[in-house]
Amino acid sequence: MVQRKRQLINAPHVGPLNDWVRSVSVERGRSIRDSESVTPWFDPSMAGVNTKVLVLLEAPGRRATASRGSGFVSIDNNDGTAANLFTLFQESGLQRADVALWNIVPWYLPAGQKTKPTKRSDVLEAQPFVEQLIPLFSQLRIVVTMGKMAGAGWSTLCQGSSMISNLSWRAVPHPSATNLNVNPSFREDIRNAFMDASAQIG
Repeated sequence: MVQRKRQLINAPHVGPLNDWVRSVSVERGRSIRDSESVTPWFDPSMAGVNTKVLVLLEAPGRRATASRGSGFVSIDNNDGTAANLFTLFQESGLQRADVALWNIVPWYLPAGQKTKPTKRSDVLEAQPFVEQLIPLFSQLRIVVTMGKMAGAGWSTLCQGSSMISNLSWRAVPHPSATNLNVNPSFREDIRNAFMDASAQIG
């Protein structure tokens, strides 16, 4: 599956997004010190530029990196967050063909063998890049932020852009395995948000 996705990185529906990924890598390559602090690819099995619903998490997990996983931000990745999203998509009726999965901080935040928590400073550093990304989604109608930092980052973006602030937006908890195990009600919150998004786009 991963090999097939790599062959489709430049497919028309994701090519502009992955060109943007390349531009981020080039610009940040001048300053980043950790070779693992990279931006994964958009998943060609999802909607790409035709996205109507943008599901926005905090930062890529290590299974999204090419060195430790697929190299894609994807609900097919081998980690708890992706597995929860895969199930919640199915339960809510939200279709891959309508959705892009991304992060308010586009690049991986390494901390040795672990992923460091997303901080406000990371979100602020990423903001100019994300502002460049959003107009590439020509059909975007709804944004679902997942996690406190994703919500805070999107709120800041809304304050600086009328185009962004006009989009329908809903904040829900992060879908990590730990989060949903400790707070079972969060699963219902996310499912309801996805169901509402699916209903709004028809």
